[in-house]
Amino acid sequence: MAITRAKATGLLNKTEMGLYDDSRANALRRLGEAELDRRIERTRKARDRARDLVQRQKLAARGHTGGKRGQGAADNQRSKDKAELLADILKRFEAQLKQARKAGAASARAGKTTAKRAAGKKAAAKTPAKRAAPKQAAKKATAKKAAGKTTKKGTAKAAKKATTGKPAKKAARRRGITPQKALANTRALLEAKHEQARQPKPWQSTDGRGEPAPETGFQSSDAARRAEDLHAGESRLPAIQGSISTRDRLNQGKRDHRGSSED
Repeated sequence: MAITRAKATGLLNKTEMGLYDDSRANALRRLGEAELDRRIERTRKARDRARDLVQRQKLAARGHTGGKRGQGAADNQRSKDKAELLADILKRFEAQLKQARKAGAASARAGKTTAKRAAGKKAAAKTPAKRAAPKQAAKKATAKKAAGKTTKKGTAKAAKKATTGKPAKKAARRRGITPQKALANTRALLEAKHEQARQPKPWQSTDGRGEPAPETGFQSSDAARRAEDLHAGESRLPAIQGSISTRDRLNQGKRDHRGSSED
């Protein structure tokens, strides 16, 4: 039944309009199973009341006209439209409840399947461990027997090594420097550095007793020879007659003097 909201407002009261709004597509998707059950119950009661009103109006019209149908059927059309609209709202709620129950059952089946798979994986993981336990126990027993046999042989060898002192030397080499020894070495280096820093520098001495400062000059004889060769090469270059500004002044003076002699 296609009825617009404006027409539904003229047929339904405030409570029934709330049911009409909840039966729209967007509102239906947000309702759960419990909410749908409550709305179905309310809508069914409203529809039954509307149908009872239609029946009473038919009987009243027959009493006035004396016919089977009655000539006042047009007056009863509004009540019929209301009953049909409430029945349509009820169908929407029931269809949505059916879909919600199907979705819930599907999700429950999926959850059970997932749980079964997880349980199967755990059981499969435990089974190899149980099977491997006897093998591991047998391996341990074999290892203990072999260790018991080799203990006597190893005892004599250990006694010999203890008398020679070789294991102690190897252990000492493996240990290297202990943290305490490293800390002591670091402190000694710091004290030596502080003592050197406290000594006066040659240029800070006022009594002339300080160590003489190193003489300035070239670091080696090769460096001194190369410096002399470079200086000799530069000294053979042609002389530069002053700077650029000086040459410009000389040229300008020549030009000025040439003009005065022509006059």
